[in-house]
This record gives sequence, C-alpha cells and structure tokens, in this order.
Amino acid sequence: MDDFEFELEPVREDRLRGYRGVAGPFGSVDITRPLGAPGQGASRQVTLEGAQFPETLFGGGAGVLPSLDGGWLRVDGTIVDLELKIKGIRKGSRWLELAFRERRYTYNVTGGSGDARLSRDGVTITTTRGRPVPMTSGTRRVKVEGADSTDLAIALVLEQVDRSALSLGGALFAAPMNVLFGRSRDEGAG
Repeated sequence: MDDFEFELEPVREDRLRGYRGVAGPFGSVDITRPLGAPGQGASRQVTLEGAQFPETLFGGGAGVLPSLDGGWLRVDGTIVDLELKIKGIRKGSRWLELAFRERRYTYNVTGGSGDARLSRDGVTITTTRGRPVPMTSGTRRVKVEGADSTDLAIALVLEQVDRSALSLGGALFAAPMNVLFGRSRDEGAG
C-alpha cells in the first residue's frame, strides 16, 4: 500500500465522542465511544466503523474510560493479544505489544499530546496532534507508511482508549497507586 496522510475530525454528538475522517484509499472511518445513559456509568467500549475496515471493537480496562490497562481488543472476530511492557518510568521504558494472527506490533506513546506510533515489519502508523478545534481536543493527524486496513484499524481504535499506562504521567500516577492498592504491576525503579 502507498504511504499517505489524513486528518481525523473530532465527533461530539449527543452521547457520542470520537473521531471521523477519510482514511486515504480506505475511505470513511468513524472511531467512537458512547458516553452511557444519564445516571449510569460510562460505556467502556470503542468501535471503529468503515466499509473497507475489519470489524474492530475495544472494551474494558481500569477506570471509567476504555483503557489499555486491563482492556481487550477484537479485530475481525479475533481477540488481539495485548501485553503492557513496563520496564521503568523513563520515556521509552513503557510500550504495548500486540499479536493478531501472524502479525506482531509495538505501540508507543511518543509525546505529551497523545502522539503515538504503531509499528510492525515494514509498517508504521503515527498519530499526532492536529489543528485546534474549539470545545474539543482538536483534530488528529495520521501518517501511514505501508499499512493495510487491519493495521490502520488497530492504530485508529486506540485513539479513543486511555493510554496513560504508556505515558510518563501515567507511570508517575500508577506507582503510588500500585503501592496503596496492591496492584501487582511493577512500575520499575526509573
């Protein structure tokens, strides 16, 4: 597949949040999560929909948002193995390994504004902060190198997932919480 770039626009409709855009040759895509009914807890699911994309759903995790910390991902009816790798607190010492069928991915948060990168052999998908949009977190810029619709679906659905477990801030918050509440994850010595 050729390399290309596109922008995702924020979606803020009634009880729905997420992003929507045209993903180059793969056409329209929506990445959304429902907020839940009034008086009920928030929904912890994210769906990715697009005619040329595999069925993609992320759910669960710690907290009120769908989260990498304890969440699950299903693509085209197959559960993706997710494994948080935490070697310390410093930048670059936290990442997510994903295994989907014969594919092996690495996912990192690369910047303070939620910038992220999903990669496997010959494929890189980078998401960065785009232009500001009032009352939202703004658009997201997506740069795609060598990816197919499955690679792109995995990277895009993670845009609506709490990825703080991979960030420095998340590490700093998690370390005392793990001690106080007895979580078994080792945050490393730094």
